Amino acid sequence: MYDYNEACPISMAASVLCERWTLQIIREMFFGSTKYSEIQKFIPNISPSLLRDRLRSLEEQGLVMRKCPERANRYEYFLTPSGKALAPVLTEMGKWGMCFANEGMTEKQNTASGLLRDFAGGIDIDELPSGNTSIQFNLTDVEEQPTGYIHVRDGQVQVCDTDLGFETDVYITSTLDVMTRIWYGEVEMAGAVKAGHMEVSAAPVYIRHIKRWLRISSFTTDNPSFGEA
Repeated sequence: MYDYNEACPISMAASVLCERWTLQIIREMFFGSTKYSEIQKFIPNISPSLLRDRLRSLEEQGLVMRKCPERANRYEYFLTPSGKALAPVLTEMGKWGMCFANEGMTEKQNTASGLLRDFAGGIDIDELPSGNTSIQFNLTDVEEQPTGYIHVRDGQVQVCDTDLGFETDVYITSTLDVMTRIWYGEVEMAGAVKAGHMEVSAAPVYIRHIKRWLRISSFTTDNPSFGEA
């Protein structure tokens, strides 16, 4: 941790939060990642040793607590109250980034698992035509695990890499690139469908109201909130 040696709360916060990958780790924990392997999955560019170091540092600073759940042989990580208090900080950073630092953003690396996790977090359950719904994504430009699933069951949304055997209600076929641009509002969903860049196969009621239930990033709106990014 770098010490700026300044009597300034901004410098004190920066010394804790501004080390490489620290905020991204906290971001993933807000999204529900608790296991080391889950965080690594959604931040593939961080080395295992650096991830361990950052988690240890966050624990020492009191932002993260490490626990070993019953009947488990691996630790899990959870945000403490001081870690959870960073939600508005991340919201404002996301708003600023979307407004002033977004040039070329959607050309950068994204992961299929991260994209599905994002869309799953944006699902508006109340707008789904049917309460229990299974959505299959086919990403034609992804070589490893090109198919993913979002299952809505009893008011809960779950992302899966494998088919759990539920009947699929909606099939969405596109590329990771196009869906990333749709998520961040660069490409309009109806325009992508019309141009043949996105194919949706489902009952008409799903297709007709897709923009209501398959929402895009809240950072494309005037009132974003972290956790709905």
